[in-house]
Amino acid sequence: MKLKNLLLLVLLMANMQLYAQERSVFRKGYLRLGLNQLGSDLSPNLTPRENIFDGRFGAGTGYVLEQGHIYYFKKNATLINYGLDWTIISLNYNKMDEWENYAMAAGAPNAYVDGTKIAAAASTKLGPVISFNPLEKLVVDLRFQIAPTVRFFDFNYSDGDENTGNDRYFSFTNNAQDDFDGESVKNRIAFGVATNFGITLRRQAIGLSLDYVSGKVNSNYEAYDSKAGNTFGKQKIPAHNLQLKLSFTL
Repeated sequence: MKLKNLLLLVLLMANMQLYAQERSVFRKGYLRLGLNQLGSDLSPNLTPRENIFDGRFGAGTGYVLEQGHIYYFKKNATLINYGLDWTIISLNYNKMDEWENYAMAAGAPNAYVDGTKIAAAASTKLGPVISFNPLEKLVVDLRFQIAPTVRFFDFNYSDGDENTGNDRYFSFTNNAQDDFDGESVKNRIAFGVATNFGITLRRQAIGLSLDYVSGKVNSNYEAYDSKAGNTFGKQKIPAHNLQLKLSFTL
């Protein structure tokens, strides 16, 4: 009986060792959670319209959550592997909460910010990846992805005195057209296609990821200032993201 149990234990340990040997360092599934920086800093020398059109959203540091899978082409690779990296869902969120400081720096009286000041996005990202295993269980992933992106902005800014003609206004809605409900969710959604360059440095399951997402979204807007007058319609607005994330590889 003892001999039988001993043989069973030996077989179990042998199976566990075989599994450990077969488990590749090039793990496939991942979950990433971290910080997101949207756009550039506001410039008090630019109008609200010029700031937004230049990709200056006045957004503080936000958050990003991603889940995805790497489809490797080589099954028994040891040093280098390559394949497709599909970030199935990428969600990010920022608060556009720096406009009060912009108004003070610009010397703008009666500044008023309306809305929840939310800047949020959802995207899926797909593209090639190459992974290196330079030593032990350390792996470096380099990726390039195309990212169709949907964005949502809830933000209105105004300042100045309309009686003197020095007032300024910007909104991600468009109420200037007849029979057009710019406040509806449908008309507050912006869409675009971005590119993503990223790197992940990981050991076994834990690592760090750095990604830079660059692209434009086509958004409704309405604005007024003394330089451009009253403008409205659709505008392709730069929306660049820098993301630093903890990576959990399954």
